[in-house]
Amino acid sequence: MMKDECKLKIADCKLQNVGKTLRHNRRQFSIFNFQFAICNLLLLLSVAQAADERKAAIPFDFVSKFDDGRYGRMVGELVWKKLERDGGFILPETIGDVREYCAAHKLSPSPEMELEAMGKIVREHFGAQVGIWGSVERVPGTGEDAYDLTIKCVDFSDTRPKVHYDVKARTKTVSEIPHLYVRQMLDALKGRKPGEVGKGESPHPAAEPSGPSRQSGTDPLAAAAEDNWKNEPNLIAGDFERGADGVPAGWDKTAGQQRAPLGTEVRWTTEKNNPANRVARFVLDKNTAENAGVMYYSDYFPIEEGAKYRFQCRWRSDGPAVKVFVKCYDYFPDEARRREVYRSQQNLQGPGNAWNTHAEDFTPRHSKYAPRWGRVMLYAYLKPGEVEFDDVIVKRIVPVSPGERD
Repeated sequence: MMKDECKLKIADCKLQNVGKTLRHNRRQFSIFNFQFAICNLLLLLSVAQAADERKAAIPFDFVSKFDDGRYGRMVGELVWKKLERDGGFILPETIGDVREYCAAHKLSPSPEMELEAMGKIVREHFGAQVGIWGSVERVPGTGEDAYDLTIKCVDFSDTRPKVHYDVKARTKTVSEIPHLYVRQMLDALKGRKPGEVGKGESPHPAAEPSGPSRQSGTDPLAAAAEDNWKNEPNLIAGDFERGADGVPAGWDKTAGQQRAPLGTEVRWTTEKNNPANRVARFVLDKNTAENAGVMYYSDYFPIEEGAKYRFQCRWRSDGPAVKVFVKCYDYFPDEARRREVYRSQQNLQGPGNAWNTHAEDFTPRHSKYAPRWGRVMLYAYLKPGEVEFDDVIVKRIVPVSPGERD
């Protein structure tokens, strides 16, 4: 039971949750219509527990330095969702309430924090008993499935904390986080035997989504990458809508092996049958198509070695084959120039005379040099005809791990 003198610290909340109502407790707790329901998270836990024998549990965002906390927030959300589905504990209405309170009070739970300090956060700030926290960091240079994971689950009800789960592990696949380690933690917390099915759980966990994304079947990292794909800025001027003197903004003034001025092999012009839209159009005669083909470069843009990027473009061809090369460069002082040290070759496939969309991910790396800049090379060859490119996008979707940045 929670102490009657639990400090709500209403004054410190700075009216952040004014107007919110308290969550209805499924058993005995009724919602009170406070006109100013300040600090509803703390008040909910204290009042609810006064009429309920269940313990209050607080899942915190996990630390994830490699992507500035995005993946860690998703893992924390995953834990909250599984706790809610499994039942047996009083929970905050959303983990977002915990996140906002921690930010307002400058609380940063981490695996390195002493249990005494963590217990103070759980008991005094949240008026709860159980805390769940940890960290998840991508392992540099090992692909996208290896993570160093730490999960801690501790009951601070008594003077001497009871550690239910304290594990450090390196994952082989990202799905191990929800289906192995989070599940083990919940089993330990609930006193279940390994593999025993909890309330609301599937007896076949491998079939469950591997993360907290609302999109069924996506894991947390994939969901974070898709979120970045929607929100991160385009590193390249790829819509071809702006430009001057016959040259689109963000692209080279010349094209082809001979670096000829635009207007012959490559033209910045309007789309056929759609004069409101501008494109980059390649025009290949038989000799050019069967020999060197035609290339066209974007301007340079900054990239980070070890980060994951996604290239996407729309294109259509009435005959020529189409490729895209995303080339990455380091600077060589002895030569006083940039030199290519990495490339992603992308082969575009699709029906002729129709707009197609191609997307492909890549991660610039080199064993000796450090890719620092990138640029896109559009390329058409093999058969004569015309190719149009539009809506070229390059975005960073997974940041570089701290270990690789160093």
